[in-house]
Amino acid sequence: MKNFPHQFNDLTKLFNALAVARQLINNETPLTDENFGEQLTRGGIYTYRDRTLSIDEFLAAEAQKPAANRGYLTVSRDIRRFFELMGFISVFPDKTARLSPAASQLLRTDSEDIRKELWKNSLLQLGLEGTDGEVSHPYRILLKIVNTFPGIETPKLMLALEAENDSEEEFERISNLAQRDMGQIIEDTGTSTAMAANAVKILPGIAEQLGDIERINSRAYPVGQLVITEDEITTEEQPARRPRTDFRETNSAGIARDPILNVVSSVSIDLADAIRIRQRRLAEHQEIVRQLALLNEEKGFQLFEGKFDCLAIKDDTAILYEVKTILESSTDEEKQTVKGVGQLKYYKYSIVHRQMGYTNIKEVLVFSHKPNDGIIEFCSAENIRVVWKDGGTFQIFNVQNGADELFNPDNLI
Repeated sequence: MKNFPHQFNDLTKLFNALAVARQLINNETPLTDENFGEQLTRGGIYTYRDRTLSIDEFLAAEAQKPAANRGYLTVSRDIRRFFELMGFISVFPDKTARLSPAASQLLRTDSEDIRKELWKNSLLQLGLEGTDGEVSHPYRILLKIVNTFPGIETPKLMLALEAENDSEEEFERISNLAQRDMGQIIEDTGTSTAMAANAVKILPGIAEQLGDIERINSRAYPVGQLVITEDEITTEEQPARRPRTDFRETNSAGIARDPILNVVSSVSIDLADAIRIRQRRLAEHQEIVRQLALLNEEKGFQLFEGKFDCLAIKDDTAILYEVKTILESSTDEEKQTVKGVGQLKYYKYSIVHRQMGYTNIKEVLVFSHKPNDGIIEFCSAENIRVVWKDGGTFQIFNVQNGADELFNPDNLI
């Protein structure tokens, strides 16, 4: 488990602490634990329990304790390290320090929205090195965990600090751990209960303030999710915990309301990973098209390709295929179905009918696996046949007998 500062996660306090650091730097005051801690205390950023004491009385009392027992020194040390990890300050051996351009921009910005963007950009770049020298980006990993496991128990977000690096293999290990109970996770990672608790004190709270996650009843949900298909990478509102009806009564003032636009930098955190997912889906899509083409060719159909995925022609019948890879998600199925149906209707009219001159055109939507019954019913009502990949074969829903059967394109003629 990588060590991460765990004093406080309130962005207002952190902003004010950064302003204190700037003041010390501008005054050419070394950013020592003592100097920084005293000013954090005087600024009300670090608070102590005995409020009957004045700040001077408190500091005088603390001075009588061993340095290791002075809480304000521990806080100053942790906050300074946090700012160093964020790339906000550079501290030199003599404890003189320099403020980065990113920190200066944050401090002179009045807009809360822009501040959030600046916080987020720095968090996404924050790299954490382990004892083995490998670097991970814990904020990126945290958001990836929440997007992969919506509703995950908040304590399990400690795994953002468990990752050794940002590789797919390492995230697979983290994903496997995330599906175990907390006792198993602590045992398997060799982490103490106290370390596990500290590991979730900061980043989840900051992610919530930045609007990247929501925490409800000790569970974390993504505010936005990546939707990655074979032909695009988009982001949309996470519907998993926001059930809504498919229609509602409205009026001219309430219809087509402006969307609440969340900052999208969190979506770019795993852009490389998203591209890899897109590539995998594209590879799967292309393989299905090839197998479908081979099946039709073996049945004596003439094949065409173009904007559509596959067109198979025999005699005066044209079978137009659109292939969609789908995930185990109703949202993904719906999105892909709507897109596929639109493509079939458009290509059927604009290419196969107008340009190629065919009138007897059969439309087939092919999925990477069997979609839910509602999708099949909808497509059937639109005179679109539904076919899906099943191992090494293709299956089709027979609208006459309501059964699944082996797909034979000749049966559509």
